[in-house]
Amino acid sequence: MERQQMFDSYLLPKLQEEYRIAQSGAKTIRTVLVRKGIMHDDPYKYDSKIQEIEIPPEDNYTETEKSSIIARRLSQYEAMIDFVNNYYQFSCDFLTTAKIAKLIALNHVFTWESFSNTSSRVNTKGLAELVLTLRNGADPLSMSIINDALTQLSKTSIAIAKTLKSLAEFHKERYKLTIRKLVLPGALIDPSKLETGGFTVAIREIKRSFAVAMKDQPFYIELVEEILKEEYSPDHAVLRQELLARLASTKGDVSKASADENFKGLLMDGIRILGSVSPQLDEIVSKLQDNQNLILSMETGFFQKLARLLRKAFNRPEAEQEISVTTVDPVTQTGKRETIKFIPFLEEIKKRSRIYTGFTVRTSAAYQKIELMEEKQILDLLTRNVAELGNLLKQFAGLDDHFKQAATQEIRERIRGIKVEISAIRNNLVKANQCRAEYSSQVEEQQQLKKLGITNA
Repeated sequence: MERQQMFDSYLLPKLQEEYRIAQSGAKTIRTVLVRKGIMHDDPYKYDSKIQEIEIPPEDNYTETEKSSIIARRLSQYEAMIDFVNNYYQFSCDFLTTAKIAKLIALNHVFTWESFSNTSSRVNTKGLAELVLTLRNGADPLSMSIINDALTQLSKTSIAIAKTLKSLAEFHKERYKLTIRKLVLPGALIDPSKLETGGFTVAIREIKRSFAVAMKDQPFYIELVEEILKEEYSPDHAVLRQELLARLASTKGDVSKASADENFKGLLMDGIRILGSVSPQLDEIVSKLQDNQNLILSMETGFFQKLARLLRKAFNRPEAEQEISVTTVDPVTQTGKRETIKFIPFLEEIKKRSRIYTGFTVRTSAAYQKIELMEEKQILDLLTRNVAELGNLLKQFAGLDDHFKQAATQEIRERIRGIKVEISAIRNNLVKANQCRAEYSSQVEEQQQLKKLGITNA
């Protein structure tokens, strides 16, 4: 009863929140892909009244069919989650084992937690390929929106799977309790014959009583065997205590366990958000290099061009390119002159972009290495990268102003601005910093509670 109360009052309302986030994330991805012409709106949207969850198919398709079929399946997936949000009751009595099975299947339509164009799942692979098509030609803001949605969907998919698994375990124990209350009293079982582990006769007797007391329910022989072990085996007392401990710990430890997970989860969210700026960094490098080449072509005379050709012919390094820029502190609005060694600066940005790419892929060596770190190490890593990326934004803005001012009227229209990329990175930087701040706040709150002698709060 305590466990059911915990599900109904805490875990299942949180599950409904996760489904709302999942619906929003799926809608975001579909909307962006439609707007960018990667896919088209499904003409066969589920406008008619849905009676129950229908799982989108996982059949193979030809390359020419990919866009339309994935659009249809993504639209159906979104419609099914909408149906769950509006017509499902998030209570233990309503979410039966049959409904849980459908929800688990729905959660596997797209494997958001391992979203890749090399996925073995047909729908996931197809959608990831469409997103990759967008990534190769989209504006940074659209890609940032997609990355944020994928991060949220990954997080919600894991949370949904965990709650559904826990709820399925609860229903298993409730089924066993019903058999204990309604079936076992009417079954003639000789405990002395069960001590050796021979359950055949007892199971046959339980089936007979089950047909009378629970005739409309399915008979799960493996769960009946668990009951017999917990009631009559030599180590039945140990099995009972283990079962009661599992049920009791769910209430007592839920706050502590979720807090521990959420603390580290907040930091990993921040790391993934930081990693999503990689495409913008690559675009900035490309634009800055083009701008510098334009400026050099404008400033270089005949002898300088000849010198550059000779250096290139004899594989000599390029002359050091130093650019003086004014960086502005966003808080104090004070300017400072800085000298940037252009080529090493770009190489550093490329290196950082490669590292950040690993932050977004859960299966990458970089991500797994971070996940194994202590929380303080992850916090230090996040804090350092937030600060370094913030400093880079000031330098990017300074370079952007420098190139626009240095260009002559003839080439000014060819100078490529990076304001959009800077804005997208700044938005992600704010979100990553919010994760860091929220983590610090929750840790401080927990420490205060411990000082007051309040635990598992």
